[in-house]
Amino acid sequence: MPRQVALLRGVNLGKRKVVMSELRAVIEAGGYSDVRTLIASGNLVLDAKQKGPKLEAALEKLILDGLGLKTDVFVRTADELDAIIAADPFKAFTKTTPSFMVVNFMREAASAAEMEAMKTSSLTGEDVKQGERCLYIKFPSGQGPSKLKLPKLGTARNWNTVLKLAAAARGE
Repeated sequence: MPRQVALLRGVNLGKRKVVMSELRAVIEAGGYSDVRTLIASGNLVLDAKQKGPKLEAALEKLILDGLGLKTDVFVRTADELDAIIAADPFKAFTKTTPSFMVVNFMREAASAAEMEAMKTSSLTGEDVKQGERCLYIKFPSGQGPSKLKLPKLGTARNWNTVLKLAAAARGE
């Protein structure tokens, strides 16, 4: 079975608390194997026969039924994560400031209107580039002061986390 990464949207922010050991138990009870979590922000690494939208829907249902949490799940394979890393349009910035570089994982590309909204809301030097079902976002002043209007359906991870998830997906 292929090793995959599942990214949960909006977990452990505000009142949306999830205990990672409980999340792991729910996913394992759903028939998935070698389930691990990485950082307490809704990152799963698991073996699954399903892929893409089918796996996303199955995990969303398991999480809703098992934990009572309605959340969106974004799945990527090790190859997809490696391709995202290789296509980084801000390589120099990422190398020197990886915690200020973010990948926003999405189901589909941002629309022209969403890209324009990000461009006009970039007030502290943020730069956004479209990737394969993701956005690369450079936050030179950090995310805290940013007013960037991201597309509604997506979940973001900083570059350091993306690298760790890719390594975990490769079994490292």
